[in-house]
Amino acid sequence: MMGEEGTNDFGPGIKPDISFHDSKDTGSAAQHVLNHGSDGAGLSRNNHSARTGPQTPQNKNFEFVLVTDNESRRQVRRHAMRQYMHQRRLDSIARLGTSRMPVGGWATRPPSNPNASETSSRVEEVQEESTTNAKGESPIKTEDQYVPEHGRRPSRLLIPKLHKVKREEVTSPPIANLNPSDPRASPGEGGKRDPFSSYPISISQVDHELIQHFVVTYPSMMYKFADSIANNPMMEIFRLFALHDELPFQAMLAIASKHRAGVEGKAESVQSLTHKMRALRLMNERIQADSKGQHDGTIYAVATMAVIEKWSKDASIERMHFRGLASMVRNRGGMQGMRASSPFLEKVLYWVDCSCAPKAIYGTSLPWSGAVPDSSPAGVDFVDADIHLAIPHHIATEEGADSLCDQLRACEDFLRFFRRLHELEHTALESPSIMGASNAHHRSKRFGSGSQLYSILTMLPDYDHGIRDVRFIDEYTCMSCLFFLTLALYDCYSTSSNFDRYLEWLDQEISKLNPYTRPSITSVFWIFLNNGGYPKDCAGDAGERCWIVSRMVRIAKRLEWKRHGTIWDRLRQVMIDFILTQQECALGTDQVTEKALAARQQRRRRPAEYFWNEDEMREDILGINLTSFTPYTDTIVPILT
Repeated sequence: MMGEEGTNDFGPGIKPDISFHDSKDTGSAAQHVLNHGSDGAGLSRNNHSARTGPQTPQNKNFEFVLVTDNESRRQVRRHAMRQYMHQRRLDSIARLGTSRMPVGGWATRPPSNPNASETSSRVEEVQEESTTNAKGESPIKTEDQYVPEHGRRPSRLLIPKLHKVKREEVTSPPIANLNPSDPRASPGEGGKRDPFSSYPISISQVDHELIQHFVVTYPSMMYKFADSIANNPMMEIFRLFALHDELPFQAMLAIASKHRAGVEGKAESVQSLTHKMRALRLMNERIQADSKGQHDGTIYAVATMAVIEKWSKDASIERMHFRGLASMVRNRGGMQGMRASSPFLEKVLYWVDCSCAPKAIYGTSLPWSGAVPDSSPAGVDFVDADIHLAIPHHIATEEGADSLCDQLRACEDFLRFFRRLHELEHTALESPSIMGASNAHHRSKRFGSGSQLYSILTMLPDYDHGIRDVRFIDEYTCMSCLFFLTLALYDCYSTSSNFDRYLEWLDQEISKLNPYTRPSITSVFWIFLNNGGYPKDCAGDAGERCWIVSRMVRIAKRLEWKRHGTIWDRLRQVMIDFILTQQECALGTDQVTEKALAARQQRRRRPAEYFWNEDEMREDILGINLTSFTPYTDTIVPILT
């Protein structure tokens, strides 16, 4: 069938009009327009049946457009593609409607205005049957002024309304984005964010993304907690603290937004500053009502704000938070009381204290007993709480004379630990041993140049933490793990137990994290924290070992940049050598192999030199000249205890 090309007297700027099939017959043209109107009305009345039942083939009136240039061809192709995609969408809606079953409790919204449904059907009909090229101008100008009677519309109104429909087609929202006014008709946004109103505060969708960042992205980038969600303490923090209190929830959003800004290459963002200010405001309000920190969420929020200031390199504000944290811990009975009342919060506090910046340290340790003055754990032989030190009047610190006395005690306990560990190692080397049989079970070294634990402690990877210049956190964590190991070795030497069993337990726990890759140093640190530095089958203690490690790390941080960092490296190597000597010489084991005996003899031939000068260590730790001190037997200044 061929259509008519029309006349050739069009102007250069006027598009040719559409000529319908059999347009010579005016009666046929009128009947064509009436058919369009009846089809639109039928679609409006049978809207539900059209969506739920299969579509029946209908007679289509074909249109022919005179195409004279490339621009017109492109317009025709675009129009054909729009028609095709529109029909695909209608077919998809119809298929979904056939499989949709009514569910009890869900109500559909009835159309509030019948004319609205009729207009919608008219728009769909016009979009399906019209063309964009041929209707440049409507030949009928009086149709726009026609007023329908009794709610009826003229059928020829479709032609001039075509231009308005075309202008609104681009900006009209798709059908899938229409939200019903009745909340029972759809779950809405609740299924995506907080369907059961379990969050302590209402948040937006942008802030809801911070929860995922806090639980997954932040721990995987900063601490490499990517092996198992069960070994991720952030999930436990979210479950125990954030979900039950608005203050820790807001603190969680603050630290997540701070890390997210760092990932984006910015020190701060509008989101991070907003959540930080909200957290500080809530914290100030909470402290007025809970100044003693009886709520776990209050203590966690203060610790979180200290971490944020550490990332911001503001040691003075971080130190202020640690001072408030120490006061709250003291009111809770010290870290000994935290172990009894909130064991998980105790681990989090030791974790935060481990990564504290050296200039932000307040005191020599976290409070242990809660008493004023604080007391040290009993039963630890290298911790002497009864030592008396004479403090000259001209020497003072920001925290007072009592703080300086605590620093002197902590320094002496630090040096005494290594001195006695060295003596215990020498005793074990000189002790008689039993030569094992040749067919005895082969003893494998758990700590050596080829072991996984040795690689974790000696080769810290340099990776993107999300926050710039925070690699020192891994250095502090590594030092904490070494102190846990040397304290366990100290106990094994003191009780004549086998240190190999301790390393075997630790090696098994590391393999459980991920048997195929090397876990992060923070993951190993949490293995120690989970049972206070003891294996799971051991009774453990009341938190003494964790407190001593925290105190030792605080003293070690004073040596980090002394003598160009050589003392820090020397301290780490001394602890590694203690463990290597025990493994090579099989110290404390039941039976000794021939290779271990040879290692013992070689170790005895070494010159008996101590690994550092204690007087220089005291000066570096305390930061003062010891010539200003005199023995308390020769001075008349008061003795502070």
